[in-house]
Amino acid sequence: MSENNISLQAEEVVNRICKTLLYHFFVLLKTAKNYDYGHSAMNSPISKVLGIIKELKAKKEDTSIKLKGGYLFVGEHRLKPDKSAIEPFTFTMGELKRYFIGAINFDSHVTAADIGKFAYSFGEVEPLPSPQTFEKFQEKLEELDIKSITIEVLTEKKGMAGDELESNKERAKLLYAKTISAVTDVMEDVKIGQTLKLKKSKRVIQSMIDQMLTAETNLIGLTTIRCHDEYTYHHSVNVCILSLGIGQRIGLKKATLCELGLASLFHDIGKSDIPLQILNKPAPFTDEEWAVMKSHPLHGVKELMKLKGLDTLSARIITGAFEHHLNLNNSGYPNIVYKREMSLFGRIIAIADCYDGVTSSRVYSRKPMTPDKALKFMSDRAGEIYDPVLLKLFINCVGVYPVGSLVLLSTRELAVVMESNPAPEMWDSPVIKLISDRAGNEIDGPEIDLADANKERRIAEAVDPEEYHIDISRYFL
Repeated sequence: MSENNISLQAEEVVNRICKTLLYHFFVLLKTAKNYDYGHSAMNSPISKVLGIIKELKAKKEDTSIKLKGGYLFVGEHRLKPDKSAIEPFTFTMGELKRYFIGAINFDSHVTAADIGKFAYSFGEVEPLPSPQTFEKFQEKLEELDIKSITIEVLTEKKGMAGDELESNKERAKLLYAKTISAVTDVMEDVKIGQTLKLKKSKRVIQSMIDQMLTAETNLIGLTTIRCHDEYTYHHSVNVCILSLGIGQRIGLKKATLCELGLASLFHDIGKSDIPLQILNKPAPFTDEEWAVMKSHPLHGVKELMKLKGLDTLSARIITGAFEHHLNLNNSGYPNIVYKREMSLFGRIIAIADCYDGVTSSRVYSRKPMTPDKALKFMSDRAGEIYDPVLLKLFINCVGVYPVGSLVLLSTRELAVVMESNPAPEMWDSPVIKLISDRAGNEIDGPEIDLADANKERRIAEAVDPEEYHIDISRYFL
């Protein structure tokens, strides 16, 4: 056998070991999300990660896990994802981006205890995300006296290559379509009296959570899709996405996020019992019709009680459907005396439901609010109608100029907000896409980060897309 063949075989062995390290590191992070500190379930992933690090060290290989140019590396070995097992790559990459970590370095003296504490640090530091998140993560490592594992800041602006950006957008669109299909199937089953089956819905929710970790903006951008004929289905998916955005920011574990996703996806399931002549009425409701519309939370409870095998998950889905119009001060509907505090799910879904509802052109409410006015409308009611802490987190999620806003710049150009700036002090400097020049001519302009741009360009005001006859969703499709 030639020296070249021996060298190639050795390289393949090292690449395989590097990929195994990534896989077990992924399992370690996922396990830490689902089990409390010190749980025996952590022993195996910690042991495997430590063993592979030692194996690579013995071969004189660099064991750093790095994110460069939208790709993952172990040392200088670029890892190529297997089509059948892409989750370890997307999840790990998403975690590194959320914490602005460009590299994780394990030295020769790394211990099992340090690996375990390091994994739990991801759940103990809140990812806003902003560059300050990296500093907080580093402070956490110092607080835990972890010296054998060091991190480096992510220096690349986007942390991903152009082709990955496009693939994330395509993945988000496919996932949105699958979720529409899942909620449609369940709603149709309700109409014909079939037993509710949530297996398909659970799968798409789990995929959605993974997508939120790696490319949240792509999914939030798709909530700008408006469809008069299938408003209830699109609204349900949008509320699910927005609810998950809040849940992620308060640090819910993946299993709880999945429950929140299901509860928010089916919060309006009771509308399947509302007569179509009322649900699709283009004119304002009469008092009697409005009373029928306001009965949909109770209809939702009735339908969800049919779920096979009532358990904690069923109870949370039922509670979300019942509470989403109740209001924090119990001034909403159903009009009953509610002697308990609204659940966390109910408070989250109420915020997401209102925001998507008032920014949408519904059959019975053709004039939507612009996103910034919707947030002002909701902020004025914080503490009475909406949970003020969760609302603040929601505004952090969508931005003061939310993704999908149409804005007029100081240069008289029109632009669409594509991505919010995660740093609170840069609230007025999102990433925008220019769609018209100074003379008002439509253009396919570039995306510009106003935080880095010439200060000549700043947002003058948010404007109503309907006045300009612009369909915002086409910039996200």
